[in-house]
Amino acid sequence: MEDHTQMSWKEDNVIARLHNSVDNVSLAVGQALTNPSEQSIQNAQNMIERANRSVTMALESRGDLEPIHMLQEQLNQDKEKLNRIH
Repeated sequence: MEDHTQMSWKEDNVIARLHNSVDNVSLAVGQALTNPSEQSIQNAQNMIERANRSVTMALESRGDLEPIHMLQEQLNQDKEKLNRIH
């Protein structure tokens, strides 16, 4: 019999890590918008790359879950914001 408590904890951990990654993108993009230096833009791009990998890993390990899609949409919005200044 499977331990559903353990599975739920793992799922929450994956989503929490993805949430942190997407939050980091939002902060980095916000910094790039207020101070559009080459360094801040590069930092935001690096954060976006990491978050994209986190989304991919979350989808592969947890499947097609609504919280993952919501975070992916937030990430896409932040990418669009960065593209407007870059």
